[in-house]
Amino acid sequence: MKGKVGARGGAPRMAAVVPALWLSFGLLATLGVTSPASAHHSWARYDSDHVFTIEGTLTSVDFSNPHVIMHFMAAAEGETRMEWTMEMDPPTLLIRFGLKHDTFAAGMAVKITGVRARTGVPVMRALTIETQDGTVYRVSSRI
Repeated sequence: MKGKVGARGGAPRMAAVVPALWLSFGLLATLGVTSPASAHHSWARYDSDHVFTIEGTLTSVDFSNPHVIMHFMAAAEGETRMEWTMEMDPPTLLIRFGLKHDTFAAGMAVKITGVRARTGVPVMRALTIETQDGTVYRVSSRI
């Protein structure tokens, strides 16, 4: 018995099995964490080739991770007025751009420039937001 078989006549030693189990667990854990993260940060669902501007009134603001989300009522060109969902960068980046959790509030009139979902649903990724006083806020790291 020179380290290849266990004391019971052929079973591998635990010292050889445990590292292999940890390696397998580590690979599975890594795949489980990175796959959703890469899908989550994709801009593929937005039509980045067609930037547009829309004016509306904010109905809700959720300044939290993983992305700041706002809802607003507006009518895109040739469409009826409806509720839109606007996604922005995470709060940590928006704070670096000078925004605070209370920069925007429900009831504010805004002009939003961004890209729309490829499917045509009223969902967009905002690039900038202009308030009534003419202040333009950067809300995307893509510009």
